[in-house]
Amino acid sequence: MQQEKPITQHTDPARPFTWGIVGTGVIARQLAADLRHVQGAQIGAVCSRSEKAAQDFMAVSGAAGFHSTLAALLGDPEIDAVYLATPNMLHASQALEALGAGKPVLVEKPLATSSGDAARIADLASTNRCFAMEALWTRFLPAVTAVRDMLASGVIGEVAHIEAELCYRKPEISGDRFFDPALGGGSALDLGVYPLSLAVQLLGVPEKFSGRWWAARSGVDRRCLFELSFAGATAELSCGFDRDGSNSFSIFGERGAIRIEAPFLKAQRITLFEGRVSGLPLIGARGPNSGLAGKFLSRLPLPGRKVSHFRFPGGGLQFEAAAVMEAVRAGAAQSSIMPLRESIAVLEVIETVLGQPAERE
Repeated sequence: MQQEKPITQHTDPARPFTWGIVGTGVIARQLAADLRHVQGAQIGAVCSRSEKAAQDFMAVSGAAGFHSTLAALLGDPEIDAVYLATPNMLHASQALEALGAGKPVLVEKPLATSSGDAARIADLASTNRCFAMEALWTRFLPAVTAVRDMLASGVIGEVAHIEAELCYRKPEISGDRFFDPALGGGSALDLGVYPLSLAVQLLGVPEKFSGRWWAARSGVDRRCLFELSFAGATAELSCGFDRDGSNSFSIFGERGAIRIEAPFLKAQRITLFEGRVSGLPLIGARGPNSGLAGKFLSRLPLPGRKVSHFRFPGGGLQFEAAAVMEAVRAGAAQSSIMPLRESIAVLEVIETVLGQPAERE
């Protein structure tokens, strides 16, 4: 058994919190830009094998320096936490290396490409008492926080069903990371984690789940359907590269419904429908089939039912970054909003569904 060892984390809120960013792509640049909105945050260094890419990143991000290897970045005493913005298949190994070096780590979604690797990350974070979290930024947005508060208040009663999809049409191009099995491609790991993660956050780990998937030419999933059963509730979720979807997230309860408007992963607008809808098949122990719930909401409002619209600021990565900083300063090994067990549960759903034969057209 690996010996438990205490890890010193940044606990002084009076001094700047210094990030190290691994990778120089779009999402790395987005975090760098959004960190400007987080009080006390700064970028100490970027890690890239390409000096030119690192220099270009430094010019736009304000990073103070760069390292050409992950080991060098992890050995930098000025770095308080590391953000991994690398291809999916590198996430687990790099996260384990960071935790082994005693560096708190924020891992761009998915946390890993398998639940087993995700469990190893959770185990090492616990053993080393060092923070680790999947960067599922949607969970931290003010709009999603408001949804959780609405549900806790009982405004729509007990949740009976969730229906969501996240689909963006992408052409299958040879070598594209979205379709490359070697890079952890596929719609489930790129898009499906969003609706799955929100459903798990709101309803807990599912008691039962099933689904179907359709293959791209490269063999990865280009479209997936997930059906989840919880105690007294169900969820029907889909993702895909084969079409542009409605991209909203709808929650149905005994006395109304809440819809996170498209694109729900950026969650800035919420619509609240108050009032029981008699005769609608979605309100009950079992959910609807073939998107009846979403189609119904598109026809609201109906006479006698109150509809309220809410708009929230944000839509960026600064909220998850601030949450990481707060947790690290508190000496936590994981986030209460994005616990590692829920990242593992989402990956278990995905790998179970993808472990079945692909559907034929």
